[in-house]
Amino acid sequence: MKHLLLIIILMLPIFATSQDKKIEKEEDIEREEMPEKAQQYLLKNLPEDINKLRHYHETDGDKESYEAKFKFNRHRFSVEFNEKGKLEDIEVQVKKKDLKPEVLKNIENYLGQQHDRFKLEKIQTQYLSKKEDAEKTMNRAKKFESNSPDHYELIVATKNKGKLKKYEMLFDADGNFESEREIIRNSYDYLIF
Repeated sequence: MKHLLLIIILMLPIFATSQDKKIEKEEDIEREEMPEKAQQYLLKNLPEDINKLRHYHETDGDKESYEAKFKFNRHRFSVEFNEKGKLEDIEVQVKKKDLKPEVLKNIENYLGQQHDRFKLEKIQTQYLSKKEDAEKTMNRAKKFESNSPDHYELIVATKNKGKLKKYEMLFDADGNFESEREIIRNSYDYLIF
């Protein structure tokens, strides 16, 4: 019993730090492999003139989800569902120039204070389905140019004291920092065939 307690105590720091890390695995699936509720939502709500529709099953350590990714009006969209098929959020990939100047300034000021150097690798506007019904969430995301998002989700490469790290960061609609998770790539991601 003492050994079991000692093992648990020694493992606690590992579990505590793992929550701040994102270890993501994404696999391509057929639409029929998604939960029925997610399939019905996509059939009813996707715009007609989309390109490159793909479906994915994703795990990131403590969470399992399903995603539909596509291009619409020259932008990449990601529609994410939980394991039961309930819509969680819709993200739209945008460029720095698409952000309001004050939002970009707030984000860059924060990053400049926290890191020696940084590079914004990916910017997404995020529309949550918790505030409204799922159909309205899709309508807000489709008109992202005129609708303020709930969050901005960024992939940021950083360099501090010579060490390179990559983070997924969440900022509110005004560009104020909310949270971050370090992105950990599995070793097989670097294999060259």
